[in-house]
Amino acid sequence: MTTRVLFFDTSAIIKIFLQEKGSDVVKWLIQTKATSRLHFVINEQVCKEFSERIKEFSVSRPHLNINAERILNLFFNHYVGCKFRVIGQEIISNTKEEQNLSIIIKELNLITGKNDWDALHYQSMVNALAFLGGESHPILVSGDNDFVKKVARKGYRVINLNKQSLKEVKVWHNNAFNIDAHKYGI
Repeated sequence: MTTRVLFFDTSAIIKIFLQEKGSDVVKWLIQTKATSRLHFVINEQVCKEFSERIKEFSVSRPHLNINAERILNLFFNHYVGCKFRVIGQEIISNTKEEQNLSIIIKELNLITGKNDWDALHYQSMVNALAFLGGESHPILVSGDNDFVKKVARKGYRVINLNKQSLKEVKVWHNNAFNIDAHKYGI
């Protein structure tokens, strides 16, 4: 049976708590998780970045009335571990070679000190999820257009929160699960 592992980056997690383009998609995916064969993953770096961004936004965007303490409490006590499995950078497969961070930075044309944290997301997606076999695979969920393009060029499926509407994601979801239902006689 096909397993769909949705790998959320920081830009996607922020959309749970701040109303931005793509928030409707992320919230719908979270609601749908209970009735679908979807698994949600974030890496340790997302937790760090999310904390930093929410604290920064609470100061830099006072018009949004962001209660950073409440949001962080909700995220770490309700979403982390319950909705999202947190993974590290290490490989958990003994059949594939671990991806080296410096090679990933070069392959994705990332700049150290500017956007090299994307390499950490990609590395954990490739390394920790390398055990997925057959038709199962990770799908990046992101609102970072540059990162989405780079990951898509590497052959991974993506949900681009800035480009794909809720309607498009629902069609993808329904088609994916109707194919599975037919294939497995469900």
